[in-house]
Amino acid sequence: MKPHHSKRSFVLNAVLSGAAVLLASSAVQAQSQPPAAWPTKPVRIVIPFPAGGAVDTFMRTIGPELSTQLGQQVVIFNKPGGGSQIAAADILSSPADGYTVFLGQTGDFSVNPILYKTSNYITARDFDVVAMLVRAPQVMLANPSGKVNSVKTLKETMATQAGSVLYGSFGPGTAPHLLGHVLSKSASGAKFTHVPYKGFPPAMQAILTNEIDLLFDAVPGTLTMMRSGKVVPLAVADTQRNSHLPNVPTTAEIGLPQLVMDFWIGAAVRKGTPRPIISRLNQALEKAVANPDNLKKFTDLGYTRVTMSPEEFDTFVRAESAKMKPVIAETGVVVD
Repeated sequence: MKPHHSKRSFVLNAVLSGAAVLLASSAVQAQSQPPAAWPTKPVRIVIPFPAGGAVDTFMRTIGPELSTQLGQQVVIFNKPGGGSQIAAADILSSPADGYTVFLGQTGDFSVNPILYKTSNYITARDFDVVAMLVRAPQVMLANPSGKVNSVKTLKETMATQAGSVLYGSFGPGTAPHLLGHVLSKSASGAKFTHVPYKGFPPAMQAILTNEIDLLFDAVPGTLTMMRSGKVVPLAVADTQRNSHLPNVPTTAEIGLPQLVMDFWIGAAVRKGTPRPIISRLNQALEKAVANPDNLKKFTDLGYTRVTMSPEEFDTFVRAESAKMKPVIAETGVVVD
């Protein structure tokens, strides 16, 4: 009786083990297969900026083509404020099903989660990134009649003990602030002073009126003013020259290779979104940007198209965050 009982137990355990393996295999297969006919309803695009800004304009440009690619309407929600945290809260309170997409720029992914003392999100922990879509380098700008209106005068000022440079920004912790801080570390003599403004318009007005000496901004924001001669581009904060500014040297060319930063736009969804949905979104967004009419508009503005898989973008964002963390710490800026 005992051997017979053992045999039955062995058979029963084998059956149960096989069932467990089958269930696990089915679960893995379900994760690797795209949900039937996704999406089946409109997709919400949450933007942490007001209407009319760079990210909003970008999204409204690709919106019609993105709707075509997805076969569903895309609806834009502008949720500015709190260093992206209001928009992030929307994403984090929504299901991880791909129907709510975060569209932001460099700072939203790599700076704000570090800058804000009690940030409600950390990109790598709370988001699955989908795609980086376009990029444009930052440019060091000066006033044509200013005291540092050329690379030569900038270097002379930086090396002079009595020298002083006022550099503006769109607020503490923004790209112009971080770049200005990195630049100041290369000065052997001059004193650099950060002058924060409340956004782009007052900061640009300050450089136009010689209230400040330097300002960094991405190519799309100031390309027209550079071409008209209202501001002078001293250097492009990139590893290679920009096609829109072929005569402007890179920061590496003027001896400042550490001064590199892009403005880029990317998309993400809530952590845990099925990979097939992320891949579907990635492909749809890529095709929307690559639409000939859209791509021409972005190129004319000064953007360069970027193609990255979700995995490549994830690696990039993690590296950017790691690079920004010590720079932010050095500035001493912490936002409550």
